[in-house]
Amino acid sequence: MTEARVIPPSRRTRRLFVVLAIAIVVLLGAGIITLQALRGAAQSQFDAAYADFLDTQTTVTAIVADAETALDAAKTTLADSEGKVMVDDSRVALAAAIDAAESRVEQAGGELDAVESNADASTSESAGFFTVGAGYREGAATLTAYSPTSAEALSSVADELSAPVQAVVDAMAEWQAEQDRIIAARYNNHVHAVGWIPELDECKGSVDLSAQYGTPAIAEHWSCGGKNFPDDPGTIITLSGEREGTYRVEGIIKMLNQHVATTADIPHGYDLLYQTCQNGQSTTMSLTALTRID
Repeated sequence: MTEARVIPPSRRTRRLFVVLAIAIVVLLGAGIITLQALRGAAQSQFDAAYADFLDTQTTVTAIVADAETALDAAKTTLADSEGKVMVDDSRVALAAAIDAAESRVEQAGGELDAVESNADASTSESAGFFTVGAGYREGAATLTAYSPTSAEALSSVADELSAPVQAVVDAMAEWQAEQDRIIAARYNNHVHAVGWIPELDECKGSVDLSAQYGTPAIAEHWSCGGKNFPDDPGTIITLSGEREGTYRVEGIIKMLNQHVATTADIPHGYDLLYQTCQNGQSTTMSLTALTRID
């Protein structure tokens, strides 16, 4: 009978360790392959969701851009209309419409940015190998759950702003028509020449006498138009010719008697003086102050 071979304990232990080591390596390898497969599947899921999100993002961005263009146009109309409407009701309504639309645009843009930011944050957490793609799956879920409802609603912004914008445009047109009427009805004095007595006697309008008076001044004979020149303070008039512009009448500031007065008696410091002899009398030469307002 052949005797059984007895393996020393130390050798049996080493073999057992080797077998266990091999088993562990096999198990780890299988686990690694499984983890890699899970992580790869999660990333593929995220990539597909992100590709769909990019299409949505392009659409939303275009919608937001169109809404912002309409908003910018409305803001320009609002700014241009300041001081150019007779009542501010239409401007108040437009300002409110702009605020409401701007809030919606900001909300839509914020939602889009938040989705992308949250998705990026989730994937950055998947850098660790043993996370098994949890971040990618979370990011994919975030992207998939995004619904551009608020952004799609911006498609109506241009139409919603159209009526209040038109109301302001109409109010501006009404204001301009009134300004044109006022200007057409406004007193207009033509300063036809720079000169002295000969030019005054031509009776073609006022004459610039600044050189003789030592201060900006125009004059006109009473019978040639002086009697029609307004002297009520606050009256707005238009001058054409040598002193072209729009002026506010400050009223008669001095009366002089030509027989005793000299140019030293003429007041200074005004944008322009208008001189005429009241009722054609040289003893009552009036000086009306004018302030240029354009």
